[in-house]
Amino acid sequence: MTASNPSTLRAVVRRDRKAGRLRRHHAKTVLSVCDLAERHNRLVPAPGQTVGFMGLGNLRPVLADTDRQPDWFFVHDVLDISGATAEDWHRIHDEEITEAAQEPAVLPRVDEYTMHTPDGEQHQVPVCNWQVALLLALEGPWGPELLRNMEPALQRSVLDTGAGDNIAVARVGEDGVIRETGESLSDVIRAEGPLPSPEVIRHQIQAGPLAAFRNGGQA
Repeated sequence: MTASNPSTLRAVVRRDRKAGRLRRHHAKTVLSVCDLAERHNRLVPAPGQTVGFMGLGNLRPVLADTDRQPDWFFVHDVLDISGATAEDWHRIHDEEITEAAQEPAVLPRVDEYTMHTPDGEQHQVPVCNWQVALLLALEGPWGPELLRNMEPALQRSVLDTGAGDNIAVARVGEDGVIRETGESLSDVIRAEGPLPSPEVIRHQIQAGPLAAFRNGGQA
């Protein structure tokens, strides 16, 4: 993916604005996107590029990481392809802002830049990173199928990181009492059989909802 360092892009915008090749409102909008990129240590993708998202459709990236991989997107695009609602977005947005403000405070995974118009008006354009985009997608009508596709990736992560070794498994007995079995979560995952390869998992996630139907029906 083609992407620019925001400081380099700033210089280009100022040069083109001074030469009369770029209108004022366009320049101010691009500079606002540069501000956004600098806050999150990201690059600015060239316009017109798109990337597939979990088999739901294509998203236009707003920011890309230092490896030029797109990882921030327009919220309205995510809502359009996922079927999530504006109410879902506002809830997730508020939860993210609240959590990010807790000590130690971190940058939230939601943000916005300012769009300037030819008539001098301006409005804020909400954006989110890929993790929040995923949370939004799971709120949409295809959420159960997407979660089914992601399950092997989550299980592999539990095994690969060793996190599941320290999580004890408890089961409800016939008497209704909950007792630990002596197994760890990793033991349970391994007992279910080998997991697909990372390549197969990645393909299944990218294939989207149809992959869930092909691999066991609707969740």
